[in-house]
Amino acid sequence: WTLPLLVAGAKQVISCEWNPDAVEGLRSGLKLLGEPFEQRCQVMAGDNRRSEVREAAEGRCDRATAQAVPFSRDGFPVAAAALRPSGGTMHVHWNAPVDAETATADAVAKEVEELLRTTRGPEWHCKVTAIQRVKSFAPRVRHLRIDVRCEPCASTS
Repeated sequence: WTLPLLVAGAKQVISCEWNPDAVEGLRSGLKLLGEPFEQRCQVMAGDNRRSEVREAAEGRCDRATAQAVPFSRDGFPVAAAALRPSGGTMHVHWNAPVDAETATADAVAKEVEELLRTTRGPEWHCKVTAIQRVKSFAPRVRHLRIDVRCEPCASTS
């Protein structure tokens, strides 16, 4: 998703990739796109759960993706930390039974909300804004991209 984000106009992209072949492909794609794109992309090879990745992204992102398949739960802490203090959107990749896509997406949003409330405070609220069917993963299992909008709510007290 790094190259399409840059082509669509993202000002800056921090891209974590642990597959060496994918890192090579990403760097080749950036080179083909040219220097302005290369300058807007920070490629961080390796596991996104490392402290240097969290430090590089913390509080800087309008959008964060969690893309490990079949479930991207391990990437939630870094993606949640990357969101700006004013909030943002997490694009979560997840596999779900075809007859439970909405329920699965709602459960994912609730899990992200619980994480944000634990790490950032009780005022955080998350809701599903879109479910994109990416592909069939297995019989009766679909790979989804679940867009979860995360925002701090105004205090009511």
